Amino acid sequence: MKIWLSRDDAAKKISVSPDTIERRAIPWQEERVPNRIRFKLLKLGEGTRQQRRYFEPDIEAFLVA
Repeated sequence: MKIWLSRDDAAKKISVSPDTIERRAIPWQEERVPNRIRFKLLKLGEGTRQQRRYFEPDIEAFLVA
């Protein structure tokens, strides 16, 4: 199971624009925040920059809400 999604993959998963994902995004914290999607900056490979990845359970919760 993939837990971290790119902005575009997150937007496709719940049929919204990537801009909607950005507007709802907040930096990672331990507790879930209603109507928000937590993200982390993750390094995806050797010699790459960190990229935002969005927490899939928050995306699914956003879909239900």
